[in-house]
Amino acid sequence: MPLTRRIAVRHFILSAAIVTIAGRPALPVEPGVDIAAPKVAISVANGTTLRFVPANPVVEQFDYVRWNTTSGVHTTTSGMIVGSTCTPDGLWNSNLNTTVPTFTRAFDDPPASYRYFCTPHCALGMNGTVTVTTPIDMRLNESGADVRLDWTGGGGLFRVFRSTSPLFTSATTTVLSGAGTQAFTFLDPTGGTPPVGAANFYLVMNHF
Repeated sequence: MPLTRRIAVRHFILSAAIVTIAGRPALPVEPGVDIAAPKVAISVANGTTLRFVPANPVVEQFDYVRWNTTSGVHTTTSGMIVGSTCTPDGLWNSNLNTTVPTFTRAFDDPPASYRYFCTPHCALGMNGTVTVTTPIDMRLNESGADVRLDWTGGGGLFRVFRSTSPLFTSATTTVLSGAGTQAFTFLDPTGGTPPVGAANFYLVMNHF
């Protein structure tokens, strides 16, 4: 039914907790493409440079990391790295090649740093670290046109998004702080005046 007046509750918060929208399952997806939680960090196994890009994703507990490959034969394998010697630890191991171009893992592990490497190219420095942080817990305070976000958790460096859609598609999303902020608060001076019949949705993510 079309809305004919400004809705009374104008703001909704998407924090790091898994959010389910009625009629849609909470599946692992990419921010800016589909529902924003749970979230997916993407790392590409570059067959030309023999590097993971980015090599060191930072995700909240219960979010995901997805490894893709562009060319070559690689793996994403968790384990210890000492000099040029890499030893698997059994947490995860997947090929990355033309047959298996993508591997996605849910990081429900305790917050910590998890090393990984490409088995064929370990000695060449093809490795990285997945950092799992505590979930980001966000609160919203509104005063006139000003909207202030306050949060706890995460890794200490953040990105802030505002969208007119809970799906956070690229056409509806504005990056409010894209270069990363170390603050645990953010003021949106125009967030309190969404269009009539609309709502703003906010998302705070780890920046890496």
